[in-house]
Amino acid sequence: MVQASIKRIKKKYLFSLITPTYKRLRNLKKLYKQLLNQGNKNLCEWVLVVEKKDLPTLKFVKEIKQKKKIKIKIVLNKKGFQSAFKNGAKAASGEYISFLGDDDKLVKNIFIILTKKIKLSNPNWIIGYGCYIDNKGKKIRTLITQIKNFMLKNYNKNMLYLVDYIMTPSSFCKKKYLKKVGYFKNIHWYGNDYVCWIRLSKITKPIIINKTLSFATYSKTTYSGSFDYKRYLNLYFNISKETDNLVIKFMQFLIIIYILTHNFLLKKILN
Repeated sequence: MVQASIKRIKKKYLFSLITPTYKRLRNLKKLYKQLLNQGNKNLCEWVLVVEKKDLPTLKFVKEIKQKKKIKIKIVLNKKGFQSAFKNGAKAASGEYISFLGDDDKLVKNIFIILTKKIKLSNPNWIIGYGCYIDNKGKKIRTLITQIKNFMLKNYNKNMLYLVDYIMTPSSFCKKKYLKKVGYFKNIHWYGNDYVCWIRLSKITKPIIINKTLSFATYSKTTYSGSFDYKRYLNLYFNISKETDNLVIKFMQFLIIIYILTHNFLLKKILN
């Protein structure tokens, strides 16, 4: 079974990286150069989801596609960022899919690392450690990173209902399993990946690689780095629908109370 999976590499790509992008050409060019330096990049296709009205980016991705240094598939997106990940995943031809932000990075030789793991056990879902970096590539949020990676090392799907300890670019899942859970549901842009991990955990158990696989850019100027209590509330209300476990629901309720309290106190301090 494992050997059969590896033989299929010749017929289609083993990995698909889904990258939605909009008016972030500088980041995209950096990511392109980084991917060119990856070993075994011939096993990967890069699915770029581009807004039709973003003409400079569209021109660039068409140019690099023609160079054929890495397999590129262009998906034109018309419905905004919420649907970009899902549309990209649907168009992907790789067996394993990962979602890579245009300002994120992958560890050197990631495809070699993953291929070795696939040859050994043919897993449905592979997750590795992640690391936060700032816009200059410096490691930040080291304590949070250590906590998340420790929780991942001791993977527990019940704990996943309370804390999202999976770094999105470090997750590689078979497309057929992502399809079963509906890819990234358009509940709200923030947290689509989190809901996806919870739904995946119900149908398959991941293989954990105790190595850093990706570097996620975190900044207060980005969407992920800003605190918006409404989006967190929306996220946990939707996650609470994913379980019937009363203990987990109670813990989620406490998290919601904390979010509301945090927002109230923050307003009092600022005002």
